[in-house]
Amino acid sequence: MAAEESQVLVKFITKLPPHLRVPETPVAVPASLRRYGLSQVINHLLALDAPRPFDFLVSGQLLRSSLEAHLLLAGLSAESTLEVEYVPAVVPPRHRSSAPHDDWVSSVDGSRAGPSPSPSAPGTGLLVSGSYDGLVRLWNGELQAVASVSAHAGGVTSVRMLPSSHGDLLLTAGKDRAVRLWRLEHPGSKAPSLALLASYAAHTDSVEAAVPSPSGSRVASSGWDGRVLVWDSGRAVADAADEAAAAGGGGGEDGRKKKRRVGGGGGAAEGGGGGLTVSEPAAELRGHLHCVSCLAWPEEGALFSGGWDHSVRRWDVSSGTVADSHHGSKAVLALASHPAAPSVVAFSGADRAIRLWDARAPPSASGAMAVSVVGEHPGWVAALAWAPASQHHLASAGYEGAVKLWDVRGRVPLATLEGHTGKALCVGWLGGAGAGGKKGEAGAGAGPMGGLGGIVSGGADCALRVYDREGEAEGERNARG
Repeated sequence: MAAEESQVLVKFITKLPPHLRVPETPVAVPASLRRYGLSQVINHLLALDAPRPFDFLVSGQLLRSSLEAHLLLAGLSAESTLEVEYVPAVVPPRHRSSAPHDDWVSSVDGSRAGPSPSPSAPGTGLLVSGSYDGLVRLWNGELQAVASVSAHAGGVTSVRMLPSSHGDLLLTAGKDRAVRLWRLEHPGSKAPSLALLASYAAHTDSVEAAVPSPSGSRVASSGWDGRVLVWDSGRAVADAADEAAAAGGGGGEDGRKKKRRVGGGGGAAEGGGGGLTVSEPAAELRGHLHCVSCLAWPEEGALFSGGWDHSVRRWDVSSGTVADSHHGSKAVLALASHPAAPSVVAFSGADRAIRLWDARAPPSASGAMAVSVVGEHPGWVAALAWAPASQHHLASAGYEGAVKLWDVRGRVPLATLEGHTGKALCVGWLGGAGAGGKKGEAGAGAGPMGGLGGIVSGGADCALRVYDREGEAEGERNARG
């Protein structure tokens, strides 16, 4: 006679809406159950017509083993009641389309590109990409190129949209040592364009990163000269550029002097000619000893930077001083932060490990900062991007060519998105906080992606790739793992 299977008392809890909550009375379930079996239990208790995949958290960590294995690892008795929280499982996206470039795709911004309304329908809005051929390209929801501009000489390293409260403004940076502010003209039409508003010129070497502040009124830039510079930006600079262009458009000697001062008039131009020229930054943050390769600006008074001196620093922007710093053993190439958790930053680089640093958490008894490891890539990690609709989900791009999707409450990737045949250099999400959930929290009634939206990436194979949602049935099969 076979031995009776051991049971575990489980109390299921959730933050989902009332119609997705089960009674919190403890129930006995087989100790051998893993997340797929537990998902079946929840579907049975809820009597759902169409099965939904769920994930499970125990003590704030994703369950990636059987209940029995978890009890053994935690040193808990099988007779104790285990409190288990269930959340919607994130269904990995699948490759939808790709677009070729003439050179490496170094940066993407999908914040103005909405997710697909269905697996068979394309996304909406505009997607922006930057390439080592010096071009910034605009793409529509069907991933068709609708506009391009020769934005930088020697390659584009960063493209970032400013907050929509400032209008349709785009920030770019390049290997020509310049940072530039552009306006998207006619963004909702079939033929949008880019008009140059301002060039920020103080870096003495390639600019590797440029980010706007949360308000959009300032931007920060950094690069191989080891400098972190803060500039005035946003609508105020756009208005000043428009005024200067209008004043410089008249004839006579006064008009010619004004044109020379603002760089030759407004509008887009080959190689970045035109617009205002700003040569004095509002502030410089001094401290890094080598290339500053990445920036994140989650709240107005605090800026994070990472560099080849193996450090990640949190700056008090108002005073220009380092508030905290973490020092590792390898170059830091990627940073990402989430506006709903501005004290937490994810970073990675040459050591391949993806780490979380909570700058507000007190150091340990040994003085170590609150840094934990989420997981790692086989190769260097080139880029990180936090899902705008969730504090818990992160995308990463690695030199081995893979794009990975993570839940930071676990150590195993939720999905590995293959496709790039060279280094994956950049990654982003389609849409902002409205793309399926409230800012900072994936909605309970979200679609197959759990409210996260699609993913866009680019790489050394000169391809821009979009990964989009897939159906519930496929998600349930994926949940079996």
